[in-house]
Amino acid sequence: MSAATDTSTQNDDAQGQQEKNTTREGILVRRGQIWEDLDTRQSKRRVVIESIADGEARVRDHYGTKHSTLSVSRMHRHSTGFRLVEPGELKYGVQTISSDETVQP
Repeated sequence: MSAATDTSTQNDDAQGQQEKNTTREGILVRRGQIWEDLDTRQSKRRVVIESIADGEARVRDHYGTKHSTLSVSRMHRHSTGFRLVEPGELKYGVQTISSDETVQP
């Protein structure tokens, strides 16, 4: 097997992994992202992605006490799904404004 063939096989594998690790909304799931459980019985539980492979995300709860595995196929906006938490929502669940932005009255 030639080096060119090895490289193309690795690229195909990487592309396949990326497709498996992308939600139906087109969000690439990555380590360190925070996702919120939309199931109302979970009282806004948030999880942090620790690792991702083959369409399965290894997560821990926001407090770091419980670990579980989530399928990327569940990570979409649905009553039993998950949504990606935006960086501005992280401080007490309220949208924050950076120092170089101004608020218009």
